[in-house]
Amino acid sequence: MEIKEKTDRVLHITDRNRQCLWGLLFATPFLLLGLGTIALTAKVITLECERDPSSQIECQRSVVGILGTERDRIPGKLKSATTVKTSGKGAVLRTTEGAIELAPYRAFVTDRVNKTVDRLNAFIKDPRQTKISIEQDDRWANSLWYINFLVGGLAVAIGALAIPLRMSCRFDRGSGDVTLDKKYLVYGDRQTKLPLSTIDRSQVGKLPFSIDRKSVYTIHLIPKDCKKISLSVPSQDRSQYQGIVDAIDEFICQH
Repeated sequence: MEIKEKTDRVLHITDRNRQCLWGLLFATPFLLLGLGTIALTAKVITLECERDPSSQIECQRSVVGILGTERDRIPGKLKSATTVKTSGKGAVLRTTEGAIELAPYRAFVTDRVNKTVDRLNAFIKDPRQTKISIEQDDRWANSLWYINFLVGGLAVAIGALAIPLRMSCRFDRGSGDVTLDKKYLVYGDRQTKLPLSTIDRSQVGKLPFSIDRKSVYTIHLIPKDCKKISLSVPSQDRSQYQGIVDAIDEFICQH
């Protein structure tokens, strides 16, 4: 923030903000990670198994997700099923060709996986059953976990967009006005105009968060009859902001 013009009749202060762009860049990986993992893991799996005349069991799997449907045949003949909780594997099919994970991705292993395994094993042990179809819906459980990345990314992005790219505040004795112009990346240009006589003072305010364990400050105008008005973007340079506040208060006192 800097004083562009200072005379007996005019005090003009401007500020530029690069935190908006840095905030958007910081938020992008969280948004991409959240969207990508949801697209890859928020799926519904259907396993269809059929017993042939020789009591051998063959299975086919279909996986339906945001990106479409995939179908494949489980290699070998199904012998048993088990639950593996480590590494989010879930239901694992034991076949004559080896172990095959039911979900081709990592997911939360909950009681529904145990129920799926129990149904499969009951089918395998009962030769009277010739067909079985089992569905495993991972959309809700996986989306809840990875939506945290989306929420975090959106919070950072929205916070960054709420900070103006450029600010300009002009105190003018000739017109008797204080004109505050703010330019936002998304919200466009906003202008606030107040009578100079209604401004009581300015102050440096400490924000309720820190960056790298250092306090962050902003400048507020304090009108006599309405709520305070933000005059600057967040900054850790308190001494610079205090100098700006001193210049504003000096100009106001001379009015």
